[in-house]
Amino acid sequence: MRPQLMVLAALCCGSTLGITQPLDGEWRLNNPGRAIHLPARVPGGVYSDLQSGGLLNDTLYRFNDEEYRWVAYENWTYTTTFNVSQNMLQKRHLVIVFHGVDTVADILLNDQMLGSTDNMFVRYQFPVKNLLRASGNVLKVELASPTVSAAARYREQARRYVVPPPCVDEAYHGECHVNFLRKMQASFAWDWGPAFPSVGVWRSVELLSYDGANLRDVTVRYTEVNKNISMDFDYLLETGTGEGQIEGKLVASLVYNDTTVFTSERNHTIKLNSNETEHHASHHLSFQDDIELWYPNGLGKQKMYNMSFQFISNNGTEKIQIHTRYGFVTHKLIEEPVDEKDVTKGTTFHIRTNGLDYFHKGVNWIPANILPERASDEKTLRSLLQAVRDAHMNIVRVWGGGLYESDLFYDLADEYGITVWQDFMFACSMYPVGAEFLASVRAEVSQQVRRLQSHPSVAVWAGNNENEGALRDNWYGTGSDFQLYKKDYVTLYVDTIMKSVQATDGTRDFVVSSPSNGWKTVKEGYVAENPGDVLYGDIHYYNYDINGWDSTRYSVPRFSSEYGFQSYPSLGSLQEVAEPSDLVFSSKFVSHRQHHPSGNDEIVQQVQRNMPFTLNESSVENFASLIFLSQINQAMSIKTETEHYRRSQSLLTAAGQGRTMGAMYWQLNDVWQAPSWSSIEFDGRWKMLHYYAKNFFAPVLLSPYVTSDGSFEVAAISDIDYNETVRLNFDIMVMTYDSFTPLYTEQAATRLVLNKPVISISKNMNNFLSTAGCGSEPTAKCFIYIRPAAFTDIIEEVPDNFLFLGRVPGARRSGLAVSEVAGPNRTASGEDRFSLLLTCDAPALWVWLEAARHLPPGRFSDNGFQLVVRRRRLTYTTAPGAVTTEQLRAALSVTSLGDQLAASSGHSHSLPADVYTV
Repeated sequence: MRPQLMVLAALCCGSTLGITQPLDGEWRLNNPGRAIHLPARVPGGVYSDLQSGGLLNDTLYRFNDEEYRWVAYENWTYTTTFNVSQNMLQKRHLVIVFHGVDTVADILLNDQMLGSTDNMFVRYQFPVKNLLRASGNVLKVELASPTVSAAARYREQARRYVVPPPCVDEAYHGECHVNFLRKMQASFAWDWGPAFPSVGVWRSVELLSYDGANLRDVTVRYTEVNKNISMDFDYLLETGTGEGQIEGKLVASLVYNDTTVFTSERNHTIKLNSNETEHHASHHLSFQDDIELWYPNGLGKQKMYNMSFQFISNNGTEKIQIHTRYGFVTHKLIEEPVDEKDVTKGTTFHIRTNGLDYFHKGVNWIPANILPERASDEKTLRSLLQAVRDAHMNIVRVWGGGLYESDLFYDLADEYGITVWQDFMFACSMYPVGAEFLASVRAEVSQQVRRLQSHPSVAVWAGNNENEGALRDNWYGTGSDFQLYKKDYVTLYVDTIMKSVQATDGTRDFVVSSPSNGWKTVKEGYVAENPGDVLYGDIHYYNYDINGWDSTRYSVPRFSSEYGFQSYPSLGSLQEVAEPSDLVFSSKFVSHRQHHPSGNDEIVQQVQRNMPFTLNESSVENFASLIFLSQINQAMSIKTETEHYRRSQSLLTAAGQGRTMGAMYWQLNDVWQAPSWSSIEFDGRWKMLHYYAKNFFAPVLLSPYVTSDGSFEVAAISDIDYNETVRLNFDIMVMTYDSFTPLYTEQAATRLVLNKPVISISKNMNNFLSTAGCGSEPTAKCFIYIRPAAFTDIIEEVPDNFLFLGRVPGARRSGLAVSEVAGPNRTASGEDRFSLLLTCDAPALWVWLEAARHLPPGRFSDNGFQLVVRRRRLTYTTAPGAVTTEQLRAALSVTSLGDQLAASSGHSHSLPADVYTV
């Protein structure tokens, strides 16, 4: 058996028994120039404090992102007063620790300068032994305007040469030069979010005291050969400067189900000197055991152990310890020739976990809130990551323009089996490479990698988002001196970030950029000639000029780590932040909320490619219908593209395309109520796309499609390793738009093979539709519906599927009604589940159920589906006690394509033929 390199989860910050004093809680926020003096919270931020203090209203209301921009152009001061016990004052070392300051600030204690900060991702520590007194200590954080600071740094750099881009696109309504600050890049605006250039003390502050050494964190390396386990721990110990030495012992222990797997200790001596305040200590141990591994969602269980580390002084006066939960796992990025006989066909690209190759089903993650201090809310994080798990996903990409997420985020990812593709926080820009900037980046990378290294969920590191492609393809004018900008690029991402990662964590692979060509990018000097080559690495793919419902328009990459289509959020979401007059297509509000250039026009064009919609720019009803149709288009387009990627797992064309092993659509969540690529709205309600994701990422899927040569095929896709003798039976039904009775039904059966889609049906489409009786215009009359037969104990539930063959005609109102609401019943997970009976008089397309927004968010068992039967039972699940049966019955509404088209046109019956001519 080959040795396996493994990592363990979530080591928290070091803590010393009885010597840490939190400085979180109530502070004061001051801006004398504007006569602002009010209570504040730490962790927190200026926008949040001004809103809590009544000086700002809802920051997301209408145009407040611009109305409140003045906040970012001001300087702000946070102040707190605290006392210190005699026990702490008698300690040899007292240190104030800031776990996150956003961003450019001077720190003062009792009117004495401690130091400065300029990186919100770095933990700053300041020795304060000689400045503290027993009572009345005054700690100040004087924060400079981020927008003014960024502009000043840009101008200073421009004296030598310009580091582009000079600003974000005008459509973003944003601010310039965020690439000169080590802060959340999206806080100056992005094409999916507003500009709220954040300011604040966004993570905890504490006073730390100790005599000898503080245990900050521990990284872990694991190898296993035939149950012989070797573990190596790297302890990071903090000391003050000085002479002499500190003697103690390091203790590590592992516990599973109250049984101690091992306890090991070793003596360690720290030799002090005048230049170093950090010291590393190694600890090696070996043992024999049947370790149970941690697996991603859908591949196995998430086994977690308890581990503790201690540093105990020899005189017994000080014991510093860390407790954590962790899981054993190995992740390896696999890049192997797809054809050993012809290396020009390229190489694979996917993550192998515990020796298993599997299709990566996932999504891209942006911060849960545009204000960093609000981005780690437990309820929000848990809801979002549960939605990832419940949609059968096994990976999220933490995108490089946001945040290194909170410890809670990674703890939940560990718990739910969600692997993490972790970008470093650099996105869509060139960056300066001055000595101070690079030193700050080294500290950032080292601290963040040490913090995250032990989580089993973290699977791969990536240096940046899209900067390789931006450089090579001259997005920002770098072609004027390509070699200069390439040198800077290599200096930052290779010489600084990659080397820092490799020095800190030898358990995972590092890719320089996303997307990249993997090893081929490295071979070509870290900037590939064609960064989007589908035969290598990963790709990002967006094309709004194609018909997103046509699978033949998509390429066949090794790994698609970004792709997407926009939709509007629900009307209810927009109503929360708009005036009634805002909710028409031609309004300033609708234009302002769309930050993607030409995005609103693109949405309309995409809708009209496949559905009979006529835009009325001044109609409220018409805009409401456009919102609904935009969510249909988004769900259908991402469904089509994702199923295409899943079907391509075992494909290998003559040109080398295929072997696709990953699909992560853009994006999971929203930071405000606006058009975006998200599948979940800002308040946590699922868009149609997320309901579709639950189906198109199902462990077993029957996927119908039309090939480029006009064949109709059905592929059976399985993420589960069934015995190949197991067969799945299903019906292929050719339906018309006005009858519950299929024109034609054919029974079929298929094998299920792990990671190898099986083409179970292949027919000439024209002949098939002719046999079915679809007439002279088959694509206007018919669509195909796939219904799995009764499930066995072996095969878990398989979703229905469908295929539209052309532009969908207008449909009649179908008499949809929720005719019965029963329950609730308490589920095993403690939620309330209601039973619903849905009835209709005629087939209904894209049936959409909603619960009124005054209720807490819940989820339906299915939504956005095609209703081809008169009665269908569904469930609605929500928090325990959140709603009564009567309240839910009164709050439910249901609509469909036919209802919306009739409403948008002012008709209550089917639309005129010329509206939906195919």
